Amino acid sequence: MLEKLVVGLVVAAAFVYAAWAITPAATRLQLARKLVASTGGSQATGVLARLAQRLEKAAGGGGHCSGCEVHSAKSTANPREPK
Repeated sequence: MLEKLVVGLVVAAAFVYAAWAITPAATRLQLARKLVASTGGSQATGVLARLAQRLEKAAGGGGHCSGCEVHSAKSTANPREPK
């Protein structure tokens, strides 16, 4: 009985991870923001609130970094153009 429970939990976790991974980034970000709001907002404490905040941070990711000069500088120049 315990083995079936553990297998069921692993399968459920794998399903949730796969569904999250193939969901478009905009939808993931929207869902993560709703989860953060339902746990008390960005200033809330507790395990669920921290998890929701981490999910929101991860969901917003695209293919860019947050600290490099290409994304922090608001220039209209093409960053791939040789200088």
